[in-house]
Amino acid sequence: MSERTHPGHGRLPDEPAQDEPADMTSRLRDHLASFLPREAIPTEFVFVDTLPALPNGKVDRAALGRLAAAGTAAEGPAQPPEDDDEATTDDLDFLVRFFTAELSRAHIDLDEDLTRLGAGSLVLVKACAAWTERTGRHVDGARLRRNPTIRNILACSSPVARNADNADVVVGTHRFEVPLDHDDPAGPSITVFAQTVVRREHAADDLPYLLFLQGGPGGQCPDPRNVIPTWLDAALDRYHVVLLDQRGCGRSSPVTADSIAGLTARAALERLRCFRADAIVRDAEFLRERILHIGSWTLLGESYGGSIALTYLSHFPDRIDRAFISSGLIGPVSTADDVLRDTLAMSKKMNAEYHDRYPDDAEIIDRIVDHLREHEVLLPTGDRLSPERLRMLGLKFGFDGGMEAVHDLVQNAWDGDDLTEAFVKAVAATDMSSAPLFYLQEYIYGMPGSATRWAADRLYANEPAFGDHARPFHFYGEVTFPWMFRQIGGLRPFAEVADELARYTGWQSLYDLPRLARNTVPVYAVAAMDDLYVPAAQQFRTAQQIGSCWLFFSADYNHAGLMNDRQGLARLLEFGSVPRTRRT
Repeated sequence: MSERTHPGHGRLPDEPAQDEPADMTSRLRDHLASFLPREAIPTEFVFVDTLPALPNGKVDRAALGRLAAAGTAAEGPAQPPEDDDEATTDDLDFLVRFFTAELSRAHIDLDEDLTRLGAGSLVLVKACAAWTERTGRHVDGARLRRNPTIRNILACSSPVARNADNADVVVGTHRFEVPLDHDDPAGPSITVFAQTVVRREHAADDLPYLLFLQGGPGGQCPDPRNVIPTWLDAALDRYHVVLLDQRGCGRSSPVTADSIAGLTARAALERLRCFRADAIVRDAEFLRERILHIGSWTLLGESYGGSIALTYLSHFPDRIDRAFISSGLIGPVSTADDVLRDTLAMSKKMNAEYHDRYPDDAEIIDRIVDHLREHEVLLPTGDRLSPERLRMLGLKFGFDGGMEAVHDLVQNAWDGDDLTEAFVKAVAATDMSSAPLFYLQEYIYGMPGSATRWAADRLYANEPAFGDHARPFHFYGEVTFPWMFRQIGGLRPFAEVADELARYTGWQSLYDLPRLARNTVPVYAVAAMDDLYVPAAQQFRTAQQIGSCWLFFSADYNHAGLMNDRQGLARLLEFGSVPRTRRT
């Protein structure tokens, strides 16, 4: 797959006068696809000689709406796709889970009007994007808006047209059953989903395998039928890549409110403790040995995936050829307090940089905070927008353009005496309660005999910069607090079990420190110096405890920098490609 450039903005090439509307539509779609995400591309185009205008000369938006409706009226009602086998009951259940979490409802019927339940355009766009990523089917947004129901998402979806790049890969999918608790193989089971990806030109070649361990926890791997991320493009030059949706995430028996419904807090804890890195590793071993039938593979761990890679090295080093880790060499010697103390310091540093870069924002933010204390401002989910929820915008600070994005939001926050809809929706977008494992992540640091005890809540309570009336206002980084399980509707079903997890001391050790110290499997890791989420100091401490480990620091990357740098990742993969003797 060749590299692609994304111009961002620019004029369309001169169009020949004889182009028909269908040709123009195709060219417009191609042009917009070069710099917009798929969900932002219009689903239809209506061509007019002149824009309808009001007597005062302004554009008549109502007339524009009528023109658009007239352009699609002949389509008729949406009908279910003929290939119903591509949209299973599991997929519809996925949509139900998505909307019940987003709208904080116990149940939603397949034919209920989602907009009447509070689903604004942002929620519908997120749902359609998640559906496309899961199923490889694109949703016709214009048709969906005329009848916004869960069932109609299926009726209005069709296979995504694959571009020339994606047509160059062969994708295989695997769903398999594993025990919920690998130490109790006769007990309940869950489903795990994985994909294999190889360039079509190398499909018959005996390429080594690479297992990608995603960050999170809580997300799912990309679907290469829809998009090939930069890191995957680089990895496919050398490897047959395996994408594993980690248990509890994406298409692998996701952890949802329904999955713990009816359980006591203790019983829910007993279930959720089975979703840590050691269980993910044993799922991967099941996939490697029983499904793919390969002797060993290389690991590529991103962020949280790095700690999973070290768990893998602790338990099955003879099944690993080498390991590459991006912004995630952490775990064996890091407690929740250690990590959050360092991320707190980095968060303060980034807040100082933000206010130094945009000093005029402080007064606007103070006005927003005062307004939120004195007025009830509701998010699209129906939750109240509180000052605490506002602080969650700081999650953006660790990525390229994050501070600029928050600044733009602040500068456009007000419409007279009210907060703008765009601002409120942007704050709502920080809600990832559809992936509750993300908010339960402190438990990944649980060690035998040691409880995490809401580490962030304890540390931030003693930090004056984050006090209720401290000025300038400080934004949070990646932290979890008990109040989130009260204020965020999608997390309320997890409030009691979250407390149980914070008190739990019966954790098994994820890492074998003596074995890691003797490790001979090459480990190549890259750390960002100013990483907001995985502190560089913690990665350095970890590297000192692992044999055969190379750790490279970069002052140029942010947390996701290496994964978005094709040449940089390709150089790292090349550096680590020296053959070594495989152990038996």
